[in-house]
Amino acid sequence: MVPTRVLAGAAALLAAACVTAAPAAAAPLPSSLTLTATTDGHAPHVVELTCDPVAGNHPDAELACYQLAQVDGDIATMPGTEAHIFCPMIFQPITVTADGLWRGRPVTFQDKYTNSCERDNKTGNLFRF
Repeated sequence: MVPTRVLAGAAALLAAACVTAAPAAAAPLPSSLTLTATTDGHAPHVVELTCDPVAGNHPDAELACYQLAQVDGDIATMPGTEAHIFCPMIFQPITVTADGLWRGRPVTFQDKYTNSCERDNKTGNLFRF
């Protein structure tokens, strides 16, 4: 007959081995983008956005990173604003670009919108700076 203390010790060693054998959570791959918004006839506005952890000089980096995470960094598929806002018919073209990495994958995006309202309807908070 095996003593109870021996069984308890063996169970504790087995539990410790299982805990240490579990793979550690991998750190997120880099997510860092340079975002540019240029209204025709004006100097470009440029901000840096880093996610995981959130950093950079984007005015609402946390929301921008959250919105990017929702589409896994695919800016072309961003849902934009939750309730599409009726935009005034003001023609003030704005071009936006994004270059960098999303979780280790290269990101290159460029598009042109009639005005900043249309841009926000298409890209949410990402280019709102």
